[in-house]
Amino acid sequence: MNEIIRINHLSKIYNKKTNALKVLDDISMNVYKGEFVAVTGQSGSGKSTLMNIIGCLDRAESGQYLLDGKDVCKMNDSEMTRIRSSKIGFVFQSFNLLPSLTAIENVELPLLYKRINKTERERIAQEALECVGLSERIKHLPNEMSGGQQQRTAIARAIAVSPELLLADEPTGSLDKASGEEVLSIIRKMNNSGVTVVMITHDINIAALADRQIVISDGRIIN
Repeated sequence: MNEIIRINHLSKIYNKKTNALKVLDDISMNVYKGEFVAVTGQSGSGKSTLMNIIGCLDRAESGQYLLDGKDVCKMNDSEMTRIRSSKIGFVFQSFNLLPSLTAIENVELPLLYKRINKTERERIAQEALECVGLSERIKHLPNEMSGGQQQRTAIARAIAVSPELLLADEPTGSLDKASGEEVLSIIRKMNNSGVTVVMITHDINIAALADRQIVISDGRIIN
């Protein structure tokens, strides 16, 4: 199997000039293309920081991070933005939808950044919303949808960019059990279609749905 993620001896430190806090301490791991990996650990263990670095939203102080063979640590901000928009889809616990935009407009946003024309954006966004069962909600604002529908809209936004890698940070954390199961089912379908999934969760029952688990404690991988 080919690796999509290889991380070697990665460390992340906050407040370097005062009370230095090492959030990630000599992390090494890999993820293969097509895998579904769950990253688990207690609150404050460093798992969300790791997710942000994998997603090219943050940088490490030291170590190496290869995404599909390319050294992210050597990229400038513009290169990180390009690789983020071309390869990665994100799903967050807080949905991260813009409240003034409809479902279809929220899904179109990453396509706008990729300079896709309006007609094509609308077509792709509508198809993505249909994939998550929201074809009848495309004109609804976030506050007109349930939490589960908002999270499915967020997944549609990720689907729209045809990502090779889906990063999901506590994707069911704000949802009731039924809505959470729907969201996990959609994520599993994406994985079955070939998308690599890395999911952050503190719930061991949800983590058990993944192919493999990585456990972090105090900034270090312990399993």
